[in-house]
Amino acid sequence: MENETVQEVQDVKEDTTPASEEKQIVNSVPYARFNELVAEKNELKSQLDSINRKMKEDSEATKLKQMEEKGEYEKIMSDMTQKLEVAEKKATAFDNYQASRRDSLLSKLPEDDREIYNGLSLDKLEVHVDKVITNPKPKQVDNSIPGTKMGYSSMEEWATTDPDGYQKANNPQTSGNIKIAYRNEG
Repeated sequence: MENETVQEVQDVKEDTTPASEEKQIVNSVPYARFNELVAEKNELKSQLDSINRKMKEDSEATKLKQMEEKGEYEKIMSDMTQKLEVAEKKATAFDNYQASRRDSLLSKLPEDDREIYNGLSLDKLEVHVDKVITNPKPKQVDNSIPGTKMGYSSMEEWATTDPDGYQKANNPQTSGNIKIAYRNEG
C-alpha cells in the first residue's frame, strides 16, 4: 500500500511539471510580436473610427435629402441653427480660454518683454514662458575685490568706529595669523 501512494505522488508531480511549462510558453510572447499586434490593433481601431464617422456623415446626408424631398425646409433650418449655436458656444469658450491663458502667461513675464512676446502663438508663448521660468536670468553679483576694512572706506574710519574689531583683526594672535618662533638651543 505504501508503494501505491508513493507512485500516485510521483504521477502527480510529473503531471504538474508539463502544465507549468505550457503556461510559461503561453505567457512568453516575444516583444517584437507584441508590438506588431499592438500596432495592428491600433490600425484596426483607427479604421473602425473612420468607418463609423463616414457612416454617420452618410446617414446625416441621407436624412437631409429625405427631408428636402418632403419639403421640410424649416426643420432643416432649425437643425442647422441648433448645430451652429452649439459650435459658436464652443468656439467662444475656446477663444475665452485662449485669451485668459495668454494673459496668465504674459503676466509671468517682465513688463518690458510682454509687448515683444504678445504676438507669439499660444504654443510658442507657453514654451518661451516655461524656458524663462525654469532658467531665470542670474542675479547681478558684485564682482569687486573684497577689502579687509570690514565695509569701511578707510583704515582710519574702521579704527575710530570699531576699535575693538580693528584691534582684533590686526592682532596676529587673535586674527588667526599666529607666528610661532623656535629658539635654537645649541
